[in-house]
Amino acid sequence: MSTTNSQKILAELASRELARRYYKEYLAYVNRPIWVRSRFSEYLADRVQAFIEADTGNAYDIMVISCPPQHGKTMTITESLPSWYLGRNPRKRVIEVSYNEDSATRFLKANKRKVKDYGSTVFGLKLGGVDRSDRFELASGGSILSRGVMAGITGNPADLLIIDDPIKNRQEADSETTRNAVWAEWRDSMKSRLSAGAKVILIMTPWHEDDIRARILNTEQNVTLIRLPCEAEENDPMGRAPGDPLCPEIGKDAAWLQQFKAAYMNDPEGGQRSWQALYQCNPVIEGGNMVLRSWWQYYDVKEIRTFGTEAISVDATFKDKDDSDFVAIQVWGKLNGNYYLRYRVKEHLNFPSTVAKIQQCRTLFPNATRVYIEDKANGSAIIQVLQKTMIGVIPVNPKGGKVARVNAISPAIETGHVFLPKDAPWLEEYLKEWSEFPNGKHDDEVDATSQAISNMWYAYDVAEQPGETDVERMEREADEYLLSENMYDVYDDSMGWW
Repeated sequence: MSTTNSQKILAELASRELARRYYKEYLAYVNRPIWVRSRFSEYLADRVQAFIEADTGNAYDIMVISCPPQHGKTMTITESLPSWYLGRNPRKRVIEVSYNEDSATRFLKANKRKVKDYGSTVFGLKLGGVDRSDRFELASGGSILSRGVMAGITGNPADLLIIDDPIKNRQEADSETTRNAVWAEWRDSMKSRLSAGAKVILIMTPWHEDDIRARILNTEQNVTLIRLPCEAEENDPMGRAPGDPLCPEIGKDAAWLQQFKAAYMNDPEGGQRSWQALYQCNPVIEGGNMVLRSWWQYYDVKEIRTFGTEAISVDATFKDKDDSDFVAIQVWGKLNGNYYLRYRVKEHLNFPSTVAKIQQCRTLFPNATRVYIEDKANGSAIIQVLQKTMIGVIPVNPKGGKVARVNAISPAIETGHVFLPKDAPWLEEYLKEWSEFPNGKHDDEVDATSQAISNMWYAYDVAEQPGETDVERMEREADEYLLSENMYDVYDDSMGWW
């Protein structure tokens, strides 16, 4: 045997051994000649291997991977990992789930080809007697089952479960019915098939902030999130500088990123949302969709205690259930043309509790002489009850939809006239709801805020006088209102008299 041939044989044996030991080497070995090594793929391969091999003692562990499309995540994980995993664990069972049967069949074929072409030489694997379009087995007893998300996997256990983009597109993602159906499959079908100590990998482009990815992150224990946006942000997990592209090795370098991103950002019909969801792997537009975080102002509650006008705004949906909307009750003050959020309640409440909370807010803030409640659905019943015992309960019939109402008050926020208590423990939760609007799951506080500001907009801003009773204050406000320009505005109902 020539020296050259001997060197080739040794190099081949070394490549096989590296492929057996290290998943990133296996990817390069079995996907040649089309495979391109990249920092992204090797980082992902190392993290996945460490995740699979970790013996945590947990009932099951979950890894959620979010990265942009057409960067090789499917070839890196779904089309290759099951065959390597079975090579290392020939008696284990793998289940793959995708959004439809066609993609599931394609994933299965890709892994079967790798077992046929490389399983014997790298791991000593042999195919068994079962070889179907949705399943194949190894002679050693291991198996792979690959099906669409709604096809069902009942009766088939999994040591490794891979879920690859169970939601196809924005239309499905925006459908609450579809999101709930996918979640039900996870809860009632997929999770019930997990073996003790199983590993779950969810690879998903996050179209929506309430999809299966978000729900798993919010409700499951032992979850690891790997989020690799197309354009690097601060504290990038791969160590990229902010603005760096994810995978320049495949031609998607800084120049490509600049042009590709611009095409989305210049599209007024949802381009920014698509970029943020698909390529930045974050369905909430940073800084807010309609109202930017930078627009809000903040104040110290110890420094401002007296307001010219105070009001309570209520957005009421009472079902007393954890999965229903919240009741939002807010206390606002107006002073010198500025609006101050003084207090808020956001809870799941039933009808009696909602009425009691409003009464409590009135007790805590007796100068909040107006209580704005939308006069429809649950709000109408609350109005009828409170008007029997409380002065100043004002039914509100808003004009336009939720977005129109926010657009109407957004100039006040943008120009720095709306203030939030800077040290409030609930401040981030409040801002998050605004950042997600109008695509967020909840908008109760947004509705309560827009209702308060729009109805206080023309309220005459009168500072409280020392020693003045509530009755005297209301009489003075009425007198000064009659002399104001608002008296001649036939559309104004800021005093709630008609």
